[in-house]
Amino acid sequence: MTPRIADIAKAAGVSLSAVSLALNNKDGVSTELRKKIVAIAVTMGYRTSFIENNFSNENITIKLLKIVKHGHIVNERHNAFITEYMEGIESCAKKKKYKFEVSFFNRAPIEEIINAEKNAAVDGFIVLGTELNAHELSLFVELAKPMVFIDTYLPYLIYDCIDMDNADGTFRVVQYLYNNGHRSIGLVRSSYKVQNFKMREAGFLEAMGYFSLPVQENFFINVDPAFDKAIIDMGNYLDNHLKLPTAFFCLNDTIAYGCMKALRDRNYQIPQDISIIGFDDLPPSNMSEPSLTTVHVSTHRIGWRALEKLADQIVSPQSHIPENILVAGNLVVRNSVRHI
Repeated sequence: MTPRIADIAKAAGVSLSAVSLALNNKDGVSTELRKKIVAIAVTMGYRTSFIENNFSNENITIKLLKIVKHGHIVNERHNAFITEYMEGIESCAKKKKYKFEVSFFNRAPIEEIINAEKNAAVDGFIVLGTELNAHELSLFVELAKPMVFIDTYLPYLIYDCIDMDNADGTFRVVQYLYNNGHRSIGLVRSSYKVQNFKMREAGFLEAMGYFSLPVQENFFINVDPAFDKAIIDMGNYLDNHLKLPTAFFCLNDTIAYGCMKALRDRNYQIPQDISIIGFDDLPPSNMSEPSLTTVHVSTHRIGWRALEKLADQIVSPQSHIPENILVAGNLVVRNSVRHI
């Protein structure tokens, strides 16, 4: 049933005359109020020639801000990972007939990024928040546009965040190791503390408690998440520790690759001497030696959901409720874990 003017006025919290002026493109209402009323009318199924000609989806532009803060996590090894985010966003944008743009910022100060995008002719932003902290994310409020963050999860901020379910993925890792007889499990952490790594570490500790496994601090290692530096940091640990656990959980695949290289350089056999599990399921994981057991993340789905949430903000700003959405992954079993 076609909505009445009164229905639209009630939903928008404005007068009947304001709705009439907005829908008939008459003077008397501000541009922002007109957009709000029209967005509500479109959502409710109301159509006029003015709406069709000026507020169709083809006139909506969204932009992805791909931000590299320091490059220790978002780098060339993660290009395929980021590309899947972009493909998910773009495929949903095509379905909705939105225009899709990308801006890439490499090690630029957040204030510089915000100044560069303040006057961008777009209707909303999706921000890659992988390497950003809570304070840096809070600065984006200055853009005053609908916004969604991906690849981060900050429940104490009033933003939409779409992220992988790090706790669920980490539980699957510990459960798999436990089911394969491992009772001594170490953790290879990142020296760069981003939100996803923090949640994986917290999930690891919780899962260890669930299975009544000992948490041995001497088997917790901090390494630089960049591949070459992870090799060095893991090598330094191995040179000073003769006793090792039966398995290491590495907070991401790149860290795992570096640890495996350091272990092989010291004549450890994987998984015969020690088992390794990663997180992210980057393309090289299937081709490493041995192939890496890891957690697959549905980055395409995360990108798609981010665009859906942004569209909700653009179309129905008055009813927007911020959400933190976690997309579950699955464990991909390969050859880097030994059954004890």
